[in-house]
Amino acid sequence: MWFIRLLILLLFFIPPISLAKNQTVYFEPKISELSGRIAILTVPGPPNYLSIRKGDKKEIGAYLILDKPIDVKLSSNVQIGNDEPESNISIIQLVLQNDEDWKMMENGNHVYINGTLFHAVWARHHTSVLLDAKKIKIISKGKMNKNKLAAYLRHAQNL
Repeated sequence: MWFIRLLILLLFFIPPISLAKNQTVYFEPKISELSGRIAILTVPGPPNYLSIRKGDKKEIGAYLILDKPIDVKLSSNVQIGNDEPESNISIIQLVLQNDEDWKMMENGNHVYINGTLFHAVWARHHTSVLLDAKKIKIISKGKMNKNKLAAYLRHAQNL
């Protein structure tokens, strides 16, 4: 009997870590606020978007490495363009509107960014979900852990 009471106590009063859910955010037109660290990555560009070593031009882009992974869903079940739900997203390519936004893009800066999310459409979209940045706030300046940055660089090379 004591075993059943202990089991009930564990199930109902101590939340298992495995039940932790990702934050759910929504595709455009809803505004999303995300936080994470900036990574400036060089990825393959035209003509094939496959390999800089094999002749593709370099494309330098700003990416947000999220503090916690997110799940992205359709806004009110309305599909715009090719938006499809995505799960467990941890890196997002940023679409920046002006030079002032680019000045805030330094590897390792911890930021809050407001904007609208949309699904990749073109070859130059290097992550499955992108954020059209509307407002950027630097929380802290810092260097990104070289091992973590290297992992995302490897990710970028596989894009």
